[in-house]
Amino acid sequence: MNVSTRQLQAFLAVAQLGSFTRAAEKLFVTQAGLSLMLKDFETQVGGRLFDRTTRSVHLTAVGEALLPTVRSMLLDWERATSNVGRLAAEAEQQVTLAATPLIAASVLPQWLQAFGQAQPSIRVQVADLDRRQILTGIESGEIDLGLGAFFKPAVGIERQQLATFPMVLVSRRPKTPAGRKTKVGPNAQWSALAGDCLLSLPNDNPIQKLVDAQLRALDLAPARSGALQNIQAIIAMVEAGHGMAVLPAFVVPACARYDVMVQTLIEPMVPIEFFVVSKKGRQKTALAIKLIDSLRGQFRTVSNSADARM
Repeated sequence: MNVSTRQLQAFLAVAQLGSFTRAAEKLFVTQAGLSLMLKDFETQVGGRLFDRTTRSVHLTAVGEALLPTVRSMLLDWERATSNVGRLAAEAEQQVTLAATPLIAASVLPQWLQAFGQAQPSIRVQVADLDRRQILTGIESGEIDLGLGAFFKPAVGIERQQLATFPMVLVSRRPKTPAGRKTKVGPNAQWSALAGDCLLSLPNDNPIQKLVDAQLRALDLAPARSGALQNIQAIIAMVEAGHGMAVLPAFVVPACARYDVMVQTLIEPMVPIEFFVVSKKGRQKTALAIKLIDSLRGQFRTVSNSADARM
C-alpha cells in the first residue's frame, strides 16, 4: 500500500465537512483532483469510503472504521513535522566553536560575553582543543568553526584570515632595587635570544617551526630547556625565571595575567596569520557568517591592543 499524506488529508476533510466541494476548497485542489485522490485511496483500502447523493456525503461502514486511524496518523505526522521544524530552527541558532586552549582562555570569554549580549538568541558552544583535534573535528562535521594559527591549507579545510600578529619576545619583567617594575622599550632584536635559555613548543608545532627557521636564518643558537605543549605553561615558566620565549602577539592578553615583559621582535619583524577554519564545501549559514565577522572584529581589536601595549 502506498498511501500519501495528501490522500489522508482529503479523506478527513470530506468526512468532517460532508462535502467534496468544500473539502476541495479547504485543500486548495480542484474537485476533480480530490475525487481522483479518494478513488485511488479506496482502491488501496479495498472498499468504498463514502456514500454520495446529490445533497450529501456520508461515510460508509468502512469509512467509519478507518476514520479514527486516519485522524491519529495525521496528528502524529503534524507532531513529527512540528518537532523537526523546531529542531531545525534550534540548530540554526547554535554553533560549535573550537579554539586552542590559550585563545579559549584569554580571548574568547570577553568576546563571548559581548556577542551574547548582542545576539542573545544564538548559542555558541566553545571547545578548547589542540590544533590537530580542531582540524579533525572540522573534517568530521562535529565542529562548525575552528580558530588557530593554521599555516598550511589542508585538504577539505577552508581558511579565512582574521588577523596578523607579529612575533614577540616574552621574558621575565625586570625590577629596580626598590622593587618597582622598570619601563622598557616596545621592541627587541632577535639577538636578545642569545643571552638566556629559550623555552619552546614541540619541534613539529607550526609556531616553533617558524621560530626555528628565523633562528637558523640569523645564525642564532640559544640554549634550550626542553619543549612544553601548552603556551600558558611556557608563560608561567618565563614568569618563574626559567627562560624566555618567542610567541605570536596573540598571547598578549594571556601575558597580562603574569609578571612578564612582552616586546615585539624586529629586524626582521616576523608576521603570523591567525585564521578561522571551516569545512570546505559546507554552505555557511547566516549565523556562521555573522559569527565570523564578529570574531574578525575581536581579533583585530586584540591585534591593535597588542601593538598599543608594546
